[in-house]
Amino acid sequence: MIKPKSHPPKILKAKRPLKEFGLFLLDILYNAVIIIVLVVLIRTFLISPFRVIGSSMADTLENNEFILIDKLSYRLGEPKRGDPIVFLPPITNKYPPKFEEAVTTDATGKGTLGIRDLTAPKDAFYCHNKLVQLLWLCQVKVQAEDSAYFLAMTDAQGDADWSVSQKETVTPVDLKAGTLGFQGNPNQSYLVRIYQSTGPEYFVKRIIGLPGDTIRIENGRVYLKKSGAETFTELNETYLNSENLFNTYFKPRDGASDEFVVPEGHFFVLGDNRTHSNDSRHWFSPIDEQATPFVSLNDISGKVMVVLWPPKYLGFISGGVLQ
Repeated sequence: MIKPKSHPPKILKAKRPLKEFGLFLLDILYNAVIIIVLVVLIRTFLISPFRVIGSSMADTLENNEFILIDKLSYRLGEPKRGDPIVFLPPITNKYPPKFEEAVTTDATGKGTLGIRDLTAPKDAFYCHNKLVQLLWLCQVKVQAEDSAYFLAMTDAQGDADWSVSQKETVTPVDLKAGTLGFQGNPNQSYLVRIYQSTGPEYFVKRIIGLPGDTIRIENGRVYLKKSGAETFTELNETYLNSENLFNTYFKPRDGASDEFVVPEGHFFVLGDNRTHSNDSRHWFSPIDEQATPFVSLNDISGKVMVVLWPPKYLGFISGGVLQ
């Protein structure tokens, strides 16, 4: 007796392509996750692309050039004098506050500002899309090291003198509690301005002074007294073009020193285009207008390594040439 041939159910034949397609999608997703993780790790710890905005580093770097910065070198060693770097500058009087709020003190004069829910949209080109604005990366919040100024409000607030305001620095304890406190007059209304500790945009400049160095700018020239040295030496800045060579000028404010003593963990920077550069010579904090000429090591993103675009400028950027 011959048995008839059996055929697999049609439903099994239909499931096989679906299963293979599902595995194909999982494979794509798996590889995509690996690529994203690798890109994030590379950009965080090794190299990162940046676009040069402005001409403050001409002729070394030009406006709209695309560059790669080396992040690994400063994780393994210290920045060197002469290195061109990308960094977040200290906040200056050119920027508005992140937040401006009103607070009324209680009968004991204690004022409390809730900071946990304070948010504002970040002013960046990639945050102009309304959908992207909802993401965390486009939300500005209060952070540790932010500066808060408290000023008693009057009927003529338009003429307020912020130079007499109180200043507090936001601490991690304040962030955890979600409140920022201050002591003022009982039952008094205060206006509060909160500034972040760094500017909102990255700068590219050249390191001129290391921790412990003293910098003097005189008659268009830059002089350096290294840590432990007794005399100044004029810097031989061969990277400056003819327009900027011997044209580095700085006018100290009344009563201010004409020398910059670089503190530990900080650096003094200048742009190569000295006549058109917003750099350490020109930085003053909000409200009190005190000079803030130094860049913190923690705010340095990395050292400029390569110009990628346009092709005619493709090449490595040398650094660490100043001794």
